[in-house]
Amino acid sequence: MEKRADRTIALLGNPNVGKTTVFNILTGSRQTVGNWPGVTVEHKRGRFAEGGLEISVIDLPGIYSLTAGTPDEKVSRDYLLTKRPDLVINIVDASNLERNLYLTLQLLEMRVPVLAVLTMLDIAEQNGIEIDTEHLRGHLGCSVVPLRLYHRESASGLKAEILSRLSRPCETGFVPCYDEVVELGLVKIGYGADLERFDRSWDRRWLALKLLEQDGDYLKLLKPEENAAVQQVAKSIEKHRRQDIRNVIADDRYGLIRGLVKDVVKRKAKARATWSDRIDGLVLNGLLGLPIFFLVMFLVFSLTIWLSQPLVALISKALGWLLVGRFGLLLRGLAVPGWLADFLSNGLGAGLVTIATFIPPILFIFISLAWLEDSGYMARAAFVADRFMRRIGLPGKAFIPLLVGFGCTVPAIMATRTLENRRDRVMTSLLTPFMSCGAKLPVYAFLAMIFFPKSASLVVFGLYLTGIILALATGFLLKKTLFKSQPADFIMELPAYHLPTFNGIMMHAWHRLKDFILRAGKTILVVIAVMYVLQMITLPAQVQPWPGLPAQAKRVSLMELAGKAVSPAFEPMGIARDNWPASVALLSGLFAKEAIVGSLQSLYASGTDESAGAEIRQRFGDGVSGFAYLLFILLYSPCAAALAMLWREHGKGWMAFAFGFLTLQAWLVATLFYRLFNLPLDPTGSLFWLAVVAAVFVIQYWLLFAAGRKYAASV
Repeated sequence: MEKRADRTIALLGNPNVGKTTVFNILTGSRQTVGNWPGVTVEHKRGRFAEGGLEISVIDLPGIYSLTAGTPDEKVSRDYLLTKRPDLVINIVDASNLERNLYLTLQLLEMRVPVLAVLTMLDIAEQNGIEIDTEHLRGHLGCSVVPLRLYHRESASGLKAEILSRLSRPCETGFVPCYDEVVELGLVKIGYGADLERFDRSWDRRWLALKLLEQDGDYLKLLKPEENAAVQQVAKSIEKHRRQDIRNVIADDRYGLIRGLVKDVVKRKAKARATWSDRIDGLVLNGLLGLPIFFLVMFLVFSLTIWLSQPLVALISKALGWLLVGRFGLLLRGLAVPGWLADFLSNGLGAGLVTIATFIPPILFIFISLAWLEDSGYMARAAFVADRFMRRIGLPGKAFIPLLVGFGCTVPAIMATRTLENRRDRVMTSLLTPFMSCGAKLPVYAFLAMIFFPKSASLVVFGLYLTGIILALATGFLLKKTLFKSQPADFIMELPAYHLPTFNGIMMHAWHRLKDFILRAGKTILVVIAVMYVLQMITLPAQVQPWPGLPAQAKRVSLMELAGKAVSPAFEPMGIARDNWPASVALLSGLFAKEAIVGSLQSLYASGTDESAGAEIRQRFGDGVSGFAYLLFILLYSPCAAALAMLWREHGKGWMAFAFGFLTLQAWLVATLFYRLFNLPLDPTGSLFWLAVVAAVFVIQYWLLFAAGRKYAASV
């Protein structure tokens, strides 16, 4: 059992201010950092030892205020009120002090012990901003520490200041003053409502302010007559100020902050366009923004394929020689039974080789995405996408989970929690599988190198681009049928660009790679082992070696029987009935998409990758059927982990809908592609299947439209 910490501190700040990086500096934790709002939806925990104390650190979600208008704001406020940490570390972006101090002010109003930490000092200096920290400390009544991220001396100073604040705990004496009519209203609420029924540890002035702000969590605890008195006070202030009560309080806070910033901030030179402004003039351009995004992603995938291809070949040959060839000889030399030696070497050994070949492409894609996230570009991609997202019925903020989907569908579905209404969360979750996750990249690379060796990077990029296009088309379909209500509004902050550090990028990439190996690697190995066992178990059956020839008695593996049973369903998209291993690989992909490669390698050949590739090319016949197969892999049901997350977030009904709907779309698109290209060679059969595809689409549209009438309002 883990030892209880001596002290607990909480990290809180706006998104994109380096909060999670501070968490990693303090705890040494290797944790995913996303350079956009919403990555840290649930708080994370870590520990560090300093001055003989064991200190627990809670990384709360990145938020702009404590109004509890979104789930992440509610998580943060509830934690501060119920757990009462010994110290709250408020991370403040020094380059945008006015916006960040709004949250600081709310923390001080809660009367919790606060330590303000200024980050982004390099960007502030580039913008000619100089902050008098001593003067700011005097105004706020709490400690203010400048912190240069990734500097050891600065990190040591922060730990020392934390230890000092913990050894001498004190609450700030700073009390923000509002307009005279607001102050009078707070006094009236204090007398007119029985605040003693609330937690006694809560500050009474802060609680009166929450009631005046019309905070539903606290208003519902009042008696009817008390609630009426609060509403009367609020209406009186609104009449006097001629604006909504929430805006009244926000304006007063920002008025106080503007005066404070004017007093403590010195600008060395006249404000001029920063590097971020100049770059944004290009990447946020209405005409160039989207093409630049696609160009960036194309370079990422091209670089990944180009760098990983020779490493994959080297790893495959070296580990194949060691774990399959030499290990098999060793087992036979030790007189291990043949079936067991075969399973351990050609089954588990080959499975480990397969997992190892995934590492180079996954590592390079994670490094590239970490660089884009930490530099600030990913937030721009979401901004550029906003107008397109609204056309398919989603707010621009929904683009964030879709971007996360390029790494993994599971956290992408979790990231939809930051969307304000359930309709947007469900619809976005249904579209995240269209974004090719990191687990699909090894499958794309493996098959693209087999079918299209001279243009593998272009094919992989084409698949990613196809997923994006089909996500937009599917979103438009759902908007017109199942989700007819309007999406929520989108407001997003664009953080300043900065050059990521090597340590930061490698830390992020390593954490993701380690998670992939530990989580997906075990799944791949289990799937490969199960596949190999199912291949080893055989049953007597009558097999027709070739059409027109008499059937012969032969022992057939369970895997072959299962594959042949489902193969007819895939025949319209170009998978022949005798190409049953391709069908079996798709079934294994339901456990984990990356397991498809292991299944293909173990089912088509027991030797080298080259022999497996030759057998795959021969069974598929041409690149058209191979690309149709890749399209099906791109679109069909997500893995079991993603389906489980859909169940957890939205219920088993939406999980079942996602499984059936996405698999049907995969079959329709793959069949449409194959039959269109095959039309000159087989006009009769192709026209028949094209008619079937059209009929299925019409029926699907009608069913979705009918369901939309009944369920759209509730969703």
